[in-house]
Amino acid sequence: MKDVNTHPTFQALQKIIHDAADVIMDIYQRSDLGIEQKSDDSPVTAADLAAHNVILAGLQSLTPDIPVLSEEGVVAFEERSQWPMLWVVDPLDGTKEFIKRNGEFSINIALVEDGEPILGMVYLPTTTEGYFGVTRPWRGLPVGAVKWQGDEYESINVREPREPIIAMTSRSHGPALPKDLKATLKLTYEQVRELPKGSSIKGCRIAEGIADLHLRRGPTSEWDTAAQQAIIEAAGGMLVTPTGKPFRYNQRETLLNGHFFVSGPEIAPTVIDWYKKD
Repeated sequence: MKDVNTHPTFQALQKIIHDAADVIMDIYQRSDLGIEQKSDDSPVTAADLAAHNVILAGLQSLTPDIPVLSEEGVVAFEERSQWPMLWVVDPLDGTKEFIKRNGEFSINIALVEDGEPILGMVYLPTTTEGYFGVTRPWRGLPVGAVKWQGDEYESINVREPREPIIAMTSRSHGPALPKDLKATLKLTYEQVRELPKGSSIKGCRIAEGIADLHLRRGPTSEWDTAAQQAIIEAAGGMLVTPTGKPFRYNQRETLLNGHFFVSGPEIAPTVIDWYKKD
């Protein structure tokens, strides 16, 4: 993605996500995080809501004709089912990690067209690492994936498996890599190491080629996966169901995802075969 950092649309999205990070980090430094419980008993903080407002205003200014679906601004299916294109946003992915103050949270912004995530941006406020991926040309943006930190930019790709195989696991939601899958992987790769992380960091680490696999068997929502799916696919990887099908978005009344895994193409057949036996 040569010179993507000079593209005006990328710069506009980057400013939106950086501005959201600024309000999140301001609240992160406070003693009172403004924690409340939502109707599903999941926590929400003042940072979730503040970042939502920043991102919503920014996207409405950038693309006034494209509606926004956010974790903090859910729209009824009857309305959003009429949207051929939409932004899918998680203003603060990893709220539990934010509350624990372990730094492992992110901001996720995805553009979805006809159910497919065609653009994704993820930013990690505590480390100032950003990830951007485009799977289909839009507004002149090139296809591919890039990571930035400060003024440094580099194109990223998933890696060919090499030992030790790094399996990303969830910091708060578990479980660890199933023992029988680990044993199956060890038939080909003698060393398999597990690395727990929170939020979309797991998928981004695979996209940039420093990890190999993430298996998620607990519930997630569409705003948790849309941005990282675009980045992972743009980097040559896969975020897919147990049968190997990519997620599609805004296609159902429910916004909950089923099980999925993230990997490069070489490991995917092993995981799919394991799921068939599981």
